[in-house]
Amino acid sequence: MSDNIHSSTDVLLIGAFEPFGGRRDNRAERAARRLIGARIGDARVEIATLPVVFARLDATVRALLARRPRALVLVGESHLARRVLIERLALNLADARAPDNAGERPRDVEVIPGAPLALATRVDVGALAEAVRRGGVDCAVSAHAGTFCCNAAYFIALQHSAPGGPPVVFVHVPSTRRWADDHAAARALTIIGAALLQR
Repeated sequence: MSDNIHSSTDVLLIGAFEPFGGRRDNRAERAARRLIGARIGDARVEIATLPVVFARLDATVRALLARRPRALVLVGESHLARRVLIERLALNLADARAPDNAGERPRDVEVIPGAPLALATRVDVGALAEAVRRGGVDCAVSAHAGTFCCNAAYFIALQHSAPGGPPVVFVHVPSTRRWADDHAAARALTIIGAALLQR
């Protein structure tokens, strides 16, 4: 198969968030970009940019799922994280403490009206975190992905991912200078991707 033509089953798709809050870069995007052109097993890694705009997330995430990757890893940054975090749940709640990149600040509204209060990934996040730790990167499981755009993207992905479809998981990487490490974050994404591709 040509390097320029990829079937729907040979791609690990990583969706990483763009910069926000007036910053010039995003640690999630920086880590993901280290994997551009990489292969994990027999799958090619492809990177997509996620907008930090609530109103654009539904169309963006559904377009990623429509590409039918073997696995979808969404990545965001967290100023509270001291290690790589793998999120167990997404909440059907948008409650922004700061405006998104379009200047919108939804408060106490559902991400998808009428959908369940929360959705859990079908992935064994405990096993993923253990694999990352065995690979030499500090990692833990987090209860949920918050209430900003990261969580909204995760909820949309879980709501629209069909049973038997690609596994979906969300990863938060540290953004605070003391804890941020783009190399370690990229290694964690590689390990997580490899584990998902073996499912």
